[in-house]
Amino acid sequence: MASLFLGPLSRLANCSLTAKLTVVNVLLVLCLGSVVAVSWHMLPAEATAGEDVMLLNRAQRANQQVDMLHDALHSDVLQALLVNQAPGITPQQVQRSVRDNVVSMREELQTLHRLPLTGDLRHQVVEARLATLSYGSLAERLVELALTDRPAAVAEMEVFHSAFEHAKASLARQTDELGRASEAAHGVTREAGRLARERLAVAAVITVFVGWCCVALVARSIRRSLTRLRDVAVAIADGQLDRRTPVPGRDEVGTLAEAINQMADHLQQMIDRTRRDAEQGVFGTELVEALEMADSEPQAHAVVARAMGEVSADHPMELLLADSSNANLERAAEHPRAGSPGCGVDAAFSCVAVRRGHAVQFADSDALNACPRLRDRPQGAVSASCVPVTFMGRALGVLHASGPLGRPLTPLQFQRLSTLGAQAGARIGTVRAFERTQLQASTDSLTGLSNRRSLEARMRQLMLAERGFTLVMCDLDHFKRLNDTHGHPAGDDALRLFAEVVRSCSREGDLLARWGGEEFAFVLLDTSAEHALAWCERVRQRLAQTLKQHSRPAFTASFGLTQSGEAPTLELLVQRADAALYRAKALGRDRAVPADAASAGEAAAPRADSEQRASVDMRMMALQD
Repeated sequence: MASLFLGPLSRLANCSLTAKLTVVNVLLVLCLGSVVAVSWHMLPAEATAGEDVMLLNRAQRANQQVDMLHDALHSDVLQALLVNQAPGITPQQVQRSVRDNVVSMREELQTLHRLPLTGDLRHQVVEARLATLSYGSLAERLVELALTDRPAAVAEMEVFHSAFEHAKASLARQTDELGRASEAAHGVTREAGRLARERLAVAAVITVFVGWCCVALVARSIRRSLTRLRDVAVAIADGQLDRRTPVPGRDEVGTLAEAINQMADHLQQMIDRTRRDAEQGVFGTELVEALEMADSEPQAHAVVARAMGEVSADHPMELLLADSSNANLERAAEHPRAGSPGCGVDAAFSCVAVRRGHAVQFADSDALNACPRLRDRPQGAVSASCVPVTFMGRALGVLHASGPLGRPLTPLQFQRLSTLGAQAGARIGTVRAFERTQLQASTDSLTGLSNRRSLEARMRQLMLAERGFTLVMCDLDHFKRLNDTHGHPAGDDALRLFAEVVRSCSREGDLLARWGGEEFAFVLLDTSAEHALAWCERVRQRLAQTLKQHSRPAFTASFGLTQSGEAPTLELLVQRADAALYRAKALGRDRAVPADAASAGEAAAPRADSEQRASVDMRMMALQD
């Protein structure tokens, strides 16, 4: 027995991995097929038992219907005897009811008769059918007699009751027989199900055990082959790159062994190349770290200039970047010792490297396919290398290097120059994007002034540093009327014009912001309340003059001001300036009111008539409409 089992196993060990896996799949299919065969064998018995149960259920339902119709016919006969004696009972109703009940009872009896019942049950069904049909005919005849000759019908009632009891007894026996047959059928069904489960469980256990044994033996053969390969792979992973595994054959395991040997060879070559690349990559790492510490574009330019000296000590280099219009290239950095090669390209896309989208190198500027901007250099024919400086696909400029004819940058130097161009573009582009984002986040898009958030942050810094300033809150008078009369574009134009007027009256260090809507806030550094009032007066006069010069719809502004030392917190300071602004509004608008005067109920004097107060001229506004 052992030889019969171990013989095929030894032959299986020499098979390919595909053959072994095929054997495993065949064994699993056979195991599954055996379980299916047992299940298929048990299906007919269980199905037959289920059909018997369904047949008897149909017979029981028909028997119940016949029993109900049997009682209904008895009621019909009694109603026929009460016609013309009890209210609500008519001959037509009784005739229709008995006719319908007789027809239904015959149909149900016919259904019972057609069912394939056997033995005593069939005999009982026939007996009950005869008794019930006889009873039904008698009931139908007795109803007709009762409607025409009631005394004769009453005389027939004793015979009718005898037929009623006989049919009732036959139906009761039929019900008992059906109940016993149904119980027996359910028992057979349960027994068939139990037997099917037992046989299926036994078949499943045997199949699983046999299948597991066969699969385990095949898996053991596969595991032995793979274990040898694993030991060699682990040794190679531990650094023993000279370790190799013998190739047993040309099957899958042999192919895998050959692949592991090739992997060890390639891994050795890759490690050697990686060591060389790591030595060359120190420049790139240091460059990235240096550029990451550059917080502004000039700092990034300085890093690029220092990196040029690391690329080559004697090749002139320069970094040319596009200005804000992206039309002209300007020199942003040059080699700290060798200087600039003096490239004549004036626009980014005039450079061949930028147009091609990758670095280019020219060994001889006089060659036919050399860049024309390399010709006619003072130093004569040169070699050159050009690297595009880009950020997210957008050209920022070019990194240009030149050298003596016949001595271009070495491959390592050219690689470093390419790395410098890529990293410089990424950092300069990031810094520019960050600066644009910062500017957009702190600036009101309509007026160009700072927004409320940035002004609040700056004022908090000034208060922490105990720097003196005057806060001026300003609001354009009757701004809603201006919008309603001339439209929202006129309102936006008024906000922009007022911002220009304020800028023209302010110093370089003053902080100007749009607080929200038509309200503005100004921080006048190192300014007393008297000087702040004078500044507000200049703004009002300049606003009136500008409106007349440009023939714009007239409007005025009210101001409330307070000094930084008059409140311990920014919130209270703003409240004081707001209170002064509201006081200026209450006193007639177009004036400036300091916080102390507002609290005392006084206001700064409005502009005299000789100062041509910029009040709203409704006639001029109507003419402009």
